[in-house]
Amino acid sequence: MPNQAKPKAGSIPDLSGLISKEDLHKKGSFATYMNWARTTQYLREHAPGWDFYLEPKNEEYVWAAPNGTGYLMCFFQNGERKTPLFPFPIMDNRNNPLPLEKISARDVSDSHRRGLCACAAFVFGLAYELWARIEIEEAEKADVAPAKKEIARSPQRGANAKQVKASPVAHEMVTGKVPQASIPQSQKDALAKELQTLPPHGRNRVISSFRQQFNISSEKISEFITTPEHLSFIKSKIAEVESDSP
Repeated sequence: MPNQAKPKAGSIPDLSGLISKEDLHKKGSFATYMNWARTTQYLREHAPGWDFYLEPKNEEYVWAAPNGTGYLMCFFQNGERKTPLFPFPIMDNRNNPLPLEKISARDVSDSHRRGLCACAAFVFGLAYELWARIEIEEAEKADVAPAKKEIARSPQRGANAKQVKASPVAHEMVTGKVPQASIPQSQKDALAKELQTLPPHGRNRVISSFRQQFNISSEKISEFITTPEHLSFIKSKIAEVESDSP
């Protein structure tokens, strides 16, 4: 683990390059994440005095977006020094922002923990490697002579910077949801054949249900069938049409 220089009192510490593979966990065989409790432990050890808060608005901690969904405004504070507000949406299990009237206490609690992790990456660079898909090294063993390790640097910025897409690791760390694996092309082709065997009104019924369920505006849905959830939903609708047929 790289040595972290002790920051001056009140300064914002740089915690990039701090985590190791021993801090990470897996759900199933796909998503990797770092537990929020481990995040808070790192903050206590390496960012003493910096506490996590939610900014209230009119004595309410859930803010209203223009479209009626809800989000939290997160920040860290050390004495009189306060970091910029960091918005974090309160989302459903498909990572869509929840309408205010559907937000429960559990939604707020879960989003508080996820917002903490995202805000720590934003402010201190803690676990930013999960977002940038940078290889995370093994922790040094006590019985092995410490070797010089290069601290992972922040992604290149500026006009020539390459755009880095958020990885499944980042998705899990922030949302707590495990992204679903894609489905093979052979299953897509078989599904297309099943749809073609339906009468036109039945096929249109299935397509309309899929578009409504997954908020798709395009008339062609083939390119949007990408996960087992999509496949299962369409198969269930095909079965409904077939059972209703005389």
